[in-house]
Amino acid sequence: MSGPVDVDRKGDTRFEAERVVSLAEAATRVTAALAELGLEPKLADLGRGEDPTAWSCQMLAQDGATPPMARGMGKGRREEARVGALFEALEHYLTGPALFDPAAVELVEAGRIATGPLKDEACALTLARTSAQRLACHRYRPAGGGAKTPVPLALSAPWYVETHAGRLRERVADTYDYGELMRYSCNSGSAVGVTAAEALLHALNEIVERDAFSLLLVRAFLGVDDFRPTVIDPGTLPGDLAHAHSAAERLTGSPVHLLDITSDLEVPTALAYVAPTPGKPHRRGAGASLSLTRAVWRALTELLQSVLGEGLLSSDAPVHGGLAGLAGHPALYACGRFDLTARLRDTVTIPFEQPARPPVHPRVQLRELITLLAAHGHTPYWRVAAALPGEIVALHAVVPGLERFMLVTDGNLVLPGSRGRAAARRHGPGAVSPG
Repeated sequence: MSGPVDVDRKGDTRFEAERVVSLAEAATRVTAALAELGLEPKLADLGRGEDPTAWSCQMLAQDGATPPMARGMGKGRREEARVGALFEALEHYLTGPALFDPAAVELVEAGRIATGPLKDEACALTLARTSAQRLACHRYRPAGGGAKTPVPLALSAPWYVETHAGRLRERVADTYDYGELMRYSCNSGSAVGVTAAEALLHALNEIVERDAFSLLLVRAFLGVDDFRPTVIDPGTLPGDLAHAHSAAERLTGSPVHLLDITSDLEVPTALAYVAPTPGKPHRRGAGASLSLTRAVWRALTELLQSVLGEGLLSSDAPVHGGLAGLAGHPALYACGRFDLTARLRDTVTIPFEQPARPPVHPRVQLRELITLLAAHGHTPYWRVAAALPGEIVALHAVVPGLERFMLVTDGNLVLPGSRGRAAARRHGPGAVSPG
């Protein structure tokens, strides 16, 4: 949306980051979509006038009830953050239990999934152990065409595997035991946009970002002892990014380390990181984009959003990222705590340098991203979750083989998949199994 904006060579066409319409037009469309659904947004500026900032949004139904999952947050410039919160709340509503359609899923044997395109996922080991059991799946189409493949609903919908969701599973006669598989469940790869291409671009960037962060965890804590992260010198950041970095340090009251965590996929990926202290867990924000400027902006503003969002938690809410379940597994506990303090004492520091390239339309970015993933042996798969009047599309994507080991930082007892284990071997012996 807003924030750093690309301008073409003539200077007369502006693409607002990775959006296909202007911020004002996006706001008009999402507002119309919410009215059509009978949802009223309750918005709040969490930064209280700061810039950049974060906004929160809670949807209310016409009867005043709060629909499940219908809340979200947005980050960036004031209007960018406000509209972003509307879109994220709508995304969570459209991909959540409120619109669950039993007729849209099918029951597929776990063993069939474990030997298909998802065979390199860490959860394939769990699926193989339960090969005869069937579980609810959606069909995903591969980018570029070809046969669709079943993907377990559980991998994209934590709400479906929660204990109190038994009635949802009963509606599709799903009796699969999700006790282990639920550890790998997250909504990573869910996105909403005013077109399917825009939504898919956001979904794939998020998947690449989570993969890069997962590999950082593997290399830092499961690989060789001499790993050192690559740090971008904040003194070399241009205006908007320098301002966002200063705002993040002011808000957190701590040094904010800006790491370049770009993986072998060659998609610029940044991590804004605050080390844990005895009284607080680590804090972070991450971003991936074909534009390094956008990746860094997203990382810094996501860090701001996460800190400002801490005030939304009630005092009796469960602690996000509690690591008690990892206490018996020292290597995984270290990943979960994510303390890079020692490794940041002797880092490789580089200047911020955005490669010169003309800005391109998000449709072109999507084609470039899919081509880049394919060149590294990864095919994206996706499905439309909902399509609304006014060209609002919510979808979910997966890129089989890319990592979701970052879930360990939420306290989940998970392992790296084949890609993560290979990274650990390349960087030296490490503990990649519990114990």
